[in-house]
Amino acid sequence: MPEIGAENWLSGNISLKLNNHWKFNLENQLRIDFDNGSIERNFTEFQIEEKISKSLYWGISYRYILRNINFEEGLAKYNRYNFYWILKHNLGNNNRFKIEYKIQSQRRRETFKNTNKYVGELRKYWRIKTVLSYNIKNWKLDPKVGIEFFLRSIHHPSDQYNRYRISIGTKKKINKNQYITFKYMFEKQYKQWNPEIMHVFGIKYNYSKKHYTKNYLNKNNDD
Repeated sequence: MPEIGAENWLSGNISLKLNNHWKFNLENQLRIDFDNGSIERNFTEFQIEEKISKSLYWGISYRYILRNINFEEGLAKYNRYNFYWILKHNLGNNNRFKIEYKIQSQRRRETFKNTNKYVGELRKYWRIKTVLSYNIKNWKLDPKVGIEFFLRSIHHPSDQYNRYRISIGTKKKINKNQYITFKYMFEKQYKQWNPEIMHVFGIKYNYSKKHYTKNYLNKNNDD
């Protein structure tokens, strides 16, 4: 007897790439319940990512969440902190096939309204994700498929469960700096009785800008 739900995720993301080494992201996402049209949550996230080598990246991020939990006081506030590593590979002679591995540690906790004091139990997850993408020749909507596992910590709240997420999506380029991504996701809890199942339809607008400092340009020109 699964508990089935569906949501629309509407997002906007601004990205700045600095000297092909650093990346800064600012994203806001609104999640809307598909059945009744109510807002489930809204979050704003700031992310910093560093390119260590051709294939290896690491990053940190902070997410501020407002969630509608139907309490009389209204929205609940959460702070979430993330730390992750990414490994990317291009496969094949033409490098059209790409595979990406990501491992992330995240910590989330609710705070009292209008204060910084914590309430409730700390929720920690290890997230392990694999993403496959392929650049189809003479085709603008290249597919991307992902599978992700959410693994709870040893000491966890009684209502926290492991879960997995499968996604498929693509992106549509608008111009040099702008593109829109479309995604469908299926998410399910590892739970014998009444597991939560979520169908998600997501749309994200992305604006990306590259910037090179004078020192970086001079150094590369000298090389």
